[in-house]
Amino acid sequence: MVQVDWQVWLLALAVGVLFLVYFWWTGGAIIASFRRLLKFIEDWPQTRRAMVDAEARSGGRYPLWFRLARVAVLLALVALVTIILWRRFG
Repeated sequence: MVQVDWQVWLLALAVGVLFLVYFWWTGGAIIASFRRLLKFIEDWPQTRRAMVDAEARSGGRYPLWFRLARVAVLLALVALVTIILWRRFG
């Protein structure tokens, strides 16, 4: 006579329920993220217009000294990489 092991069946049922909850939760998160992405894409023109208006009211996005400092840092980085490559392969 075959004896039914109820603990194994309960464990298998619990694991199955956990898988279902996990995939339900993950699928819901993926769908919600996709909907947020679509809403972001649809609302982008209004958001961009508001950003441009705010920038125009404040007199520009960044002050001139900040833009010059950023360009100087980037040019220094390019120069250093060029020097390193020149020494290594030259």
